[in-house]
Amino acid sequence: MKRILILIILTILFNSIHAQDKIVKLNGDTITCRVSEITDDNIKYRYEGEDVLNNISKNIVKQIVFNSGRVQEFSKRIIINGVDDWQKVQITNLESDIEGLTKHKILTKKAKGTTFTSQGKVERRVMDKIKKEAAANGCHIVLILTTTGKSGTPYSSASSSISVIAYKY
Repeated sequence: MKRILILIILTILFNSIHAQDKIVKLNGDTITCRVSEITDDNIKYRYEGEDVLNNISKNIVKQIVFNSGRVQEFSKRIIINGVDDWQKVQITNLESDIEGLTKHKILTKKAKGTTFTSQGKVERRVMDKIKKEAAANGCHIVLILTTTGKSGTPYSSASSSISVIAYKY
């Protein structure tokens, strides 16, 4: 009886020591590890048998399935199937928003208005062009590099241009 009790205790201890959490990324990959800490921007974890503390951006993590069975959700995957999904494309100027994503390509677009077109309308039009091209390339987020704009006058039209880097999972 004592042997069975000791065996049960050792089995429980062994399982708790080797229990693993699973980080599920938005691209479908899974990292089997031990989650150490969750910060505002990152998840810190260790692989089994290693002392090195690794970081992963929460932007590319769908969820963590903890050894206890609890699931903590983080981000939802934005699915872009082509140019028709252009309105789903996100625009950011924060590098932390694209951390861990794959850089796809640099996009540059320009738009001009007529003499009576407002600068705001021209800027919205150039942003829509960027989002459509990003969606056509399967990208769900763009990081703004530069923007330029010129207000219209009675003798000239408003204009705007933007350069971005498009990213995907």
